[in-house]
Amino acid sequence: MFEKYNFEFLRLRYVKNAMTNIPSFRPDGKTPADCDTLMTSAATARTTFVNANSTLQLAQGEFNEDITEAHDICVQVYAIMKNRYRKDPGSASAINSLVTVDRSAGETITRIEGMSSLWEQLPNPPGSATPFKAWDTMDKAAFDAYLTAIKGSAGPPVVIGTQAAKATAESAMELAEAGLHTVENAMEDFNTAALIQGRGQFPEGTANREVIDAIPTQPATQLPGQAVITVATSPGAGQAHLEFNAPHMTSGDVLHKAPGTPDFVKVADDIIEKFFDATGLAPGAHEYKIIPRNSRGDGPESAVSVVNVS
Repeated sequence: MFEKYNFEFLRLRYVKNAMTNIPSFRPDGKTPADCDTLMTSAATARTTFVNANSTLQLAQGEFNEDITEAHDICVQVYAIMKNRYRKDPGSASAINSLVTVDRSAGETITRIEGMSSLWEQLPNPPGSATPFKAWDTMDKAAFDAYLTAIKGSAGPPVVIGTQAAKATAESAMELAEAGLHTVENAMEDFNTAALIQGRGQFPEGTANREVIDAIPTQPATQLPGQAVITVATSPGAGQAHLEFNAPHMTSGDVLHKAPGTPDFVKVADDIIEKFFDATGLAPGAHEYKIIPRNSRGDGPESAVSVVNVS
């Protein structure tokens, strides 16, 4: 669902990193702060979409539940109604004309509406001095409550039916999806322009061009391979330095376990750099491992590397 979004968001992070490291690289006249603004907008659009999708799924589930209950009550009441009016040919004929097959939500709503309308007009059942009840607690008001749950009522009290709630959620979802596509396209446009302008500005073989060429151009086609920590050293007191990589890796997490602690803790989240530096560490054996990532997901974590810190 978010493959394009994830890829363009990742590319934007690479572009911002290039702009931060190369002060003269300002595609479209933008600054790293402008990248932050676009990333914030993108993150907001994604959150809005996720929330709208969750609301829609809940509304759809509640609507489906009400439709199922309405279908079931129609089946129960119809059988009893038909039997109770078997000796009243006119009523029996009207009952036999009711819809009895409903394969969709719309057909179920039509079915329960038709039964409610006919119920209103039926005479008392033969031999009864009171209006028809399917059973003691199932009179017309109880039956109509199933229809109200779906379609709502103007009240009092006002009831927002699950059909209207679903329609509202669908509209919100459409708006959120449009917002997500808008920000995806904005990121794609800027990222593509930055790559073209960067390649035009910096000749091949230069250090700046290497930074530009590190910006991904295509989404990942497979998950990353296992990460490998190639360097794990302590360059000074209280310090650790790691270098790492993995096939198809574009970012990753760094996990750390300090001496005497039971668990690994994430100390770097989804970084695009292939190195990590830590300072202020207590003396002892510090353990590290890397979880590689790209736009398709996470790959196997690395083996643990130990850095002996003095």
